Amino acid sequence: MIRPLLLSCILLPCAAAAELVVRDLRLGVATRPTEFDFTITSPLAEVKGSDAFEGGLALEGGIRWSFAHAGDRLGLVAGADLTFEGQSYDGGDGLNTMMAKASAGLGWALTDQLTLLGEGLVGYGLSTLRLPGTAAAGTYEADGTTVAYEARITGTWQFTRGFNAGLMAGWLIAEHDLSGDDSDVMLEQSGWYAGLVMSWRIDDVPTPLE
Repeated sequence: MIRPLLLSCILLPCAAAAELVVRDLRLGVATRPTEFDFTITSPLAEVKGSDAFEGGLALEGGIRWSFAHAGDRLGLVAGADLTFEGQSYDGGDGLNTMMAKASAGLGWALTDQLTLLGEGLVGYGLSTLRLPGTAAAGTYEADGTTVAYEARITGTWQFTRGFNAGLMAGWLIAEHDLSGDDSDVMLEQSGWYAGLVMSWRIDDVPTPLE
């Protein structure tokens, strides 16, 4: 009987001490879904199908800021990112995208070191598609706009007062509306991704109670 009481006396103060404070500059790298559906519209015909990139990565930099009061373990976290994505295709350049994203979600300080963040992201940007030439046709190039939606979970561990690192995983939906060489191309992607994230804490003082 005394052992559970002793454990409670040790663990409860630790749990109560945890509070959500996120004032972070972030840098992350993540995979991209490889499979996509396409629709090619030209003056002569419309062609639909599915294909896949060989692989791709996204490099993102941004900020996250929490709005929890002092003592709160849960709270709203908002942020913004700028991302650069590259996906290769058949030995060529493939698809390159630069995108700005806004995010909002809920943060949870499990302990003083471990924080979980669930968030939704909306992005808008510019894409360029470059496909290698064949014996029947030359190199194809097209550019246009991209809209993306994401649901993401991130877990970070505070190694020092100013440095955090962790893992992220999410689901991405992206639409690339491109034009070039007298044709329009719509690429639609969806799928899971995973990545690594590092962050540097600007400030670790919670929002006052008032």
